[in-house]
Amino acid sequence: MMNIVRYICAAPLIVATTLIATTQTFASDENPDPVYVFNRICYAQVPNLDSIQEMALKLAWRSMPPEDLKQFRSFDNPSVLKGWDAQVGERLFRVGITQAGLTEKMKNTFPDLAQGTVTSCSIVLDDQQDASTFMANMQSLVGKQPVSTDVPEGLLRTTTWAGGSDTLKVFVFAKAPPTDKGGMLNVTILQK
Repeated sequence: MMNIVRYICAAPLIVATTLIATTQTFASDENPDPVYVFNRICYAQVPNLDSIQEMALKLAWRSMPPEDLKQFRSFDNPSVLKGWDAQVGERLFRVGITQAGLTEKMKNTFPDLAQGTVTSCSIVLDDQQDASTFMANMQSLVGKQPVSTDVPEGLLRTTTWAGGSDTLKVFVFAKAPPTDKGGMLNVTILQK
């Protein structure tokens, strides 16, 4: 299964390498580009949650208290629900992972994956980054046009990219508030 994910993600990772070289001109070790951080922590890792948990342990991220984890609980009865405050340079990011069985809506939409799992990794951004910059960098990371752009969702605007195969579906979300400061980046994979 991981070979399929690596195959599907190979092109975006090549684009990400180019993006990393580009973003280094306006990001530094103290002020890293949030899309670079998202790529390293979530996008390049999911659905392998073990690698994210090992990273959290190795880099001594602070575990979130249970009440703070609620913001990452997007599925009923998740088998995995964990979150950390991760300091990268001088910036603090909130990282959350979750894994569960598919929801009824997902099963109806993707019946071939009905017995599978859904795995998600999110990064909540601080307000030091303009949304216009990280949205453009997300476009470069994913390497294709979004399926929807700036869709209102409560107080946020959501841009969505989608792709996949018969055995898995990949969704990437970038959410920005009306202030255009901060937001959230997410990758969600449905797999058999």
